Amino acid sequence: MKTKYFYYLLILFAFSCKEKYISPVVSPTTGYLVVEGIVNSGIGSTDIILSRTTKLDNLKVQYELGARIAIEGEDNSNYPLAEASLGHYKVNNLNLNSTKKYRLTITTKDGKKYLSDFTSIINNPPIDSVNWKIENNGVQLYVNSHDPSNVAKYYQWEYDETWEIQSAYFSYLKYQAVKKTSYVDVYSVVYIDSVNYSYDTAKYICWKTEPSTTILTTSTATLSQNVVNAPISYIPPSSWKLGKKYSINAKQYSISKERYDFLQRMKKNTESTGSIFDAQPSELNGNLHCISNPSEPVIGFVNICTVQQKRIFINNKEVPNWNYSPYCPIIEIPNNTDSIRIKGLTLLPTIYAKLSPFGAITSFYAAPADCVDCRLRGTNIKPSFWQ
Repeated sequence: MKTKYFYYLLILFAFSCKEKYISPVVSPTTGYLVVEGIVNSGIGSTDIILSRTTKLDNLKVQYELGARIAIEGEDNSNYPLAEASLGHYKVNNLNLNSTKKYRLTITTKDGKKYLSDFTSIINNPPIDSVNWKIENNGVQLYVNSHDPSNVAKYYQWEYDETWEIQSAYFSYLKYQAVKKTSYVDVYSVVYIDSVNYSYDTAKYICWKTEPSTTILTTSTATLSQNVVNAPISYIPPSSWKLGKKYSINAKQYSISKERYDFLQRMKKNTESTGSIFDAQPSELNGNLHCISNPSEPVIGFVNICTVQQKRIFINNKEVPNWNYSPYCPIIEIPNNTDSIRIKGLTLLPTIYAKLSPFGAITSFYAAPADCVDCRLRGTNIKPSFWQ
C-alpha cells in the first residue's frame, strides 16, 4: 500500500467548518517519519518505505533518503536492508526463525533512531484462489482463503494489476524534419522502413501495471469458521483494463489485531476525507517509537508474516460483450509543411492515404499519439510473468 500521509492530528469537524482552522500541532519542518510495508519472514522480498508528512498543500511525496534500516531479532540476529530506490529499502529471502520475535531499527541521515516493538511472526495460510464474476456489468474479483488451525484471524491484502495495451493503428510512417536557417521544422512524412514498408512493432503492444491504493482488510474473529471470501478489486464496464488481456497478483498478509485496528482507523480517516492521499483527521498510533525524542510521533505499524501470493489472468474473450472501444479518431492530412504544422503536430502518422503516380505520399492518415504509440500509455517491455 503505497500511501502518502499528511498531518494526522487534525480534528474532523474542522473540515466542515467555514471558519479557518489552525491546528494546535506543531510539526517539525521536515515532517514526521512515516513507515510503510510488512516484513516478509519467508521467501521473497521485504520492502519498507520511508517518507515524511508534509503540509496539506504539498501533493508530492517526500521520501526519506539515506537511512540505515535493519531487522533485529531478540537473539541479536541482524538483517540490514539496502536502499533500492527513492524511499524504498529492501532485503530478500529473510527466512526468519518463527519461534523468535523481531523488530525494525531505523537510523535516519540526521542521526535520529527509531525502533518498533518486538513482534512475533504470524502464521499466514495460503490463498486458496482468486476468482471473478460479472457484477453491475463489470468484473468483480475476489480472494478466497481459510485457516484450519484458526490462528490467523485478521487479514490484509494488496495487489498489482497488469493489462495488455494494443495501439488502435499500426504506424508505417514517421515525420521527417529538415534544418532551416535557425530552427527545425517538420515538413513531411516518410516510410519508417523504405525497403519493406513494415510498421513500427515497438509502438504496437505494451503493458500497464498499477498497484492497489485502498486499504483491504477483514477479520474472522467473530465467525464460526475461519473462511474468507473477500472482494479485492472491481473493473468497471468497458474498461481498457480488459481491452485485450488482464492479470491480477493478489498478496495476502496475516496481521495482528493491533495492526488491524490501526488500519481500520486509517481507513475511517481516509473515507472521511476522500482518499488515502488526503489529510488524516485523527491520531494514528502505531508500534514505532523515536528513541532520540520519545515525544515525537511516528506513523506506521510493523507486522511480520510470510507473504502469500496468487496470480490469475482474464482474457477479453472470457467476458461477453465487454465492448471496450478507445476514442481514436483518424483524419487525412496533405503531406506538406503547412498542413502538418496546422493539423498534424499533435498527432502521429499511421499509413498513407493517397500516392502520386510516381509513388510519393501526397496525403496520410494521422491519429492521437497515444492511439498510435502505446508507449505513451505503458511500457513495451513484456513482464516476465506474462503468458
